Amino acid sequence: MSISALIIARNEELKIENTLKSLDFVDEIVVILDRSEDKTNQKSEKYTKKIYEGSWCSEGNRRNYGLSKCNSDWILEIDADEVISSKLADEIKKKIEVRNIDFYYIPLTNYIGSKKIINGWIACLAPDGKFCLFKQKTKSWMDGSVHPKYILRGKKGEKFKNSIDHFMSKDLSELLIRFNRNTSLYAYDLKKENTNLKKYFSVRKIFSRFFKSYISRKGFKQGGLGFLIGVLCAIYPYVSAIKSKYD
Repeated sequence: MSISALIIARNEELKIENTLKSLDFVDEIVVILDRSEDKTNQKSEKYTKKIYEGSWCSEGNRRNYGLSKCNSDWILEIDADEVISSKLADEIKKKIEVRNIDFYYIPLTNYIGSKKIINGWIACLAPDGKFCLFKQKTKSWMDGSVHPKYILRGKKGEKFKNSIDHFMSKDLSELLIRFNRNTSLYAYDLKKENTNLKKYFSVRKIFSRFFKSYISRKGFKQGGLGFLIGVLCAIYPYVSAIKSKYD
């Protein structure tokens, strides 16, 4: 079974080479550059000729375009700040040989700088795993500017033991930049869809999201950083709604 690695990137010259180096086990690498203005292209050219540039407002459309450029039996959808360890690579190669399985969920280990942050995550900031390994034509993305929904078809395989290393933010400042960017993109979607914002201003919802992050997902184990992550996850819908109304 052959594997295509699909990377969607925009101005990732400082991170993408570590990702590309970790993909030496795949049969082809496809890189989609969205409005990239730095040296991401030049970095990518060392590892693949399949580089496509364009401009997409919708993350879903951008990812579907990338899927259409992959030619292998299986697709590994990976971001430019993620790295595949040799143990995970070996596990991927074994998993795709299992019969009658169409897609897999792979855990993520999120890092802020060199610090591994295991607990407290909600997908608005960083997921703790994703369905990113799948057969051709089993996954399709829906419209959306940030974290859009997707459709998976077929049978799910067993969860992976090894995880993807996700170097999401070099420090707290970059984490806050990520929060600001994602809430702005989500606000755009809310405005475009003319969403009723009433539920987003619910104080109860804010507290329930904080409880989910800090207590249910054990963010308290990460100390002060876990508390900050809980707060950001809690106010994410509220800030997005405010931006959609007033920006």
